[in-house]
Amino acid sequence: MSMMQPLQVNEIINNKQICEVFLCAPQGGMRKSKRTNTLTLISDKTKLYDDRIIDNIYHYTGMGQVGDQKMQSQNLTLAESERNGIEIHFFEVLKPKEYTYRGQVELAGVPYQEHQIDLEGNQRLVWIFPLRLKDNRAKFTSLSQPSNDIYALQKEIKQVENLPITITEKERIIKGRIGQGKFKERLFDRECKCALCGAIDPRLLIASHIKPWSDSTNEERLDVDNGLLLCPNHDALFDKKLISFDNQGSIMISQTVDETAKIFLNVNEDMSINLSEKQLRYMGFHYRHRIQ
Repeated sequence: MSMMQPLQVNEIINNKQICEVFLCAPQGGMRKSKRTNTLTLISDKTKLYDDRIIDNIYHYTGMGQVGDQKMQSQNLTLAESERNGIEIHFFEVLKPKEYTYRGQVELAGVPYQEHQIDLEGNQRLVWIFPLRLKDNRAKFTSLSQPSNDIYALQKEIKQVENLPITITEKERIIKGRIGQGKFKERLFDRECKCALCGAIDPRLLIASHIKPWSDSTNEERLDVDNGLLLCPNHDALFDKKLISFDNQGSIMISQTVDETAKIFLNVNEDMSINLSEKQLRYMGFHYRHRIQ
């Protein structure tokens, strides 16, 4: 038994309609239904996973938000889909609560593992499933595909790391000449103001890594979601881990910052920032290492 009523490719529906069509659960990125013998995959580009498209193949991250992902449950169902007879239907979320149907997909290669950051900011192993659309007239949305210049920067960073110079010199070259310029440019493209106080003078704004440069992989160093634009005062406090933010974006100020310093540096316990889910996974690392 397939889905209850046909959907048109590129049709936009809501979560309730997905449940009605596929008779599946109302939550999760991989929703299996025994009643319709379907597995509904949802790639939510507003949330956690690092899904990407390479040569029209969608590299879809498996199920599990914290810790290493296991080859079990829906992950196993997808891995065995070439022989278990289940229909796999694919949706993309480009705007909250809008699910765009891309059609049926099938495995385009062997599932593999890679490192990503989980919801708590920790490195973990995830399963990646290469997928292709069955209808060659349908297309994925490639908003999450890294640009060629980012790939080039990653390559250049690796070249610098192989130079016979000190670690300090390598970091200075990479951060100053290669990574930081592109990183700041991408942050300015997103929002040109201090994330905490709203200062808008671009001459004063600093591109600050949420997960520190020294603790980040090359990919994380260039990931715009691992960044905040901050004014000098707030950047200094954030860089020294004297302020951080919880999973609601509320500020946490170190007890070592006295009341006079708070006034002059313009911080108080009522302040907060807006963080995407991808930013939150980096902030989890910063928050755990803050000075209390």
